[in-house]
Amino acid sequence: MHLGLTQKEFSSLTGLHIGVVRKYENGVNVPGGEALVAIAKTGVNLNWLLLGQGDMCAETSSESPAPRDTYLRKIDAVKGLLDGLDEDRRNAVLEEIFSRVQEAKRVADLEELVREMARKLG
Repeated sequence: MHLGLTQKEFSSLTGLHIGVVRKYENGVNVPGGEALVAIAKTGVNLNWLLLGQGDMCAETSSESPAPRDTYLRKIDAVKGLLDGLDEDRRNAVLEEIFSRVQEAKRVADLEELVREMARKLG
C-alpha cells in the first residue's frame, strides 16, 4: 500500500475490519459510502480506486495535514503495530511507550514552570 502499511495497520487506521479490507483488495466486495470516506482519509484517490483514473494517491494541497490528523494517524498506526504482537511483547512495548511519554510530559511541565518563573521575574 502507498502508505507503507500492512493490511492490519490499514484496517486499524480506517476502522475497517481486516477481512473487509482483504475482500476489497481481492475485488470480492466494493466499498460502500462509509468505507470510501474512511479510505479517502488515508490519502487514496477515490477516482483511482473506483474508476482506475488518475494517480493512486490523492493530490495533496500545499498545506500539511492538521497536526491533530497527523497525531491520530500515528496513534492508529502504533495501535495496528501493537495488535500484531503477542500479549507479553505488546505489554512490554506499551510499558516502554508509557514510561517515555510520562518522562516527556514531566520535562514539558518543568519547562513550562521555568518559563512561568522567568516571566514573573522578568
